[in-house]
Amino acid sequence: MNREIPTFPDVLDVNVQSTGVVTATLNRPEKLNAYNGELRYAICDLIDWVGKSKEVRVLVFTGAGRGFCSGADLTAEDARGWPRGRNDPEFIWCVNLLQLSVPTICAINGVAAGGGLGMALCCDFRYCDPEARLLPVWAKRAIHPDDLVTWTLPHLVGYSRALKWLYLGEEIPLDAAVSSGLIEPVDKTTTALAQAQALANRLAEGPTTQFALTKQAVIKALNASPWDSVTLESWGQDQARKTSDFKEGIRSFREKRPPQFKGS
Repeated sequence: MNREIPTFPDVLDVNVQSTGVVTATLNRPEKLNAYNGELRYAICDLIDWVGKSKEVRVLVFTGAGRGFCSGADLTAEDARGWPRGRNDPEFIWCVNLLQLSVPTICAINGVAAGGGLGMALCCDFRYCDPEARLLPVWAKRAIHPDDLVTWTLPHLVGYSRALKWLYLGEEIPLDAAVSSGLIEPVDKTTTALAQAQALANRLAEGPTTQFALTKQAVIKALNASPWDSVTLESWGQDQARKTSDFKEGIRSFREKRPPQFKGS
C-alpha cells in the first residue's frame, strides 16, 4: 500500500499488509478490551479511513489477550461515548461498519459481550476460538439492546431465536451459534485469527469493487421488494461492467487461467 496510513492510538493496534488486508486488534487486554472513549474514537477513525481508502481490500478485527471485547468499560476515566454527527443516533458507527465497502471479518478469541458482540455481528463473517464466549448481556443489566444488535441478530438467526437470546441474556452456546449461521464452524486445530486471515487473503485477491456492489445489494435486499432488488442488481451490473476486473474475469475465462484482479 502506497498511501499514507493514519496513526492510531495504542488502544487499537492496526497492521496493514501490502496485500491490502488490514488487521485491527483491540488493545486493552487488562480490561478484556472493553470500550473506553479513546478506543471508541479510534475504531470510528479506522472505519472512516477504511471507507475512504482505495487500497484497503479486507478488514479483520480481533482482540489482544484473552478476550475480544467485553463491551463498555464502566470504570473508565475516559467515558466518552461513540462519536457522532449532530443529528446522528448514538450507534451510527455500527451502520458505518455494517455497510463498509470492503469485506469485514471478526476473529473472536475470547469473550464478546454486549457491545463487543454487537460489533462482531456487524462484520460479514465471524470465526471463534473454542474458548470464545458470546454474551448478549443487556437484559442481565436491564439495558436496552444496542450496537445494532436488534437488526443484525434477527437477520442472522431469525426472529424467535434472536428474541429468546436477547430476553434471557445468557451465553449463546457455540454449537447453537454455528447451527444458526451466526458464526463459522469452530476449528479446534487452529485459531480464529488464522482462519480469518486465510479467508481475508483469499478475498483480497478477488474483485473487490464487485464485492462492494454485492454487499450493498444484499444489505438493501433484506428490507426491499423483489422489484427493488432486481433494479439494484441491474445498476450494480452496469457498474461492474465498467471495471478492469470485469474485463480481466472474462479474459481469464477465455484464456483458461486464474484471474489477476486489481480491485478496480
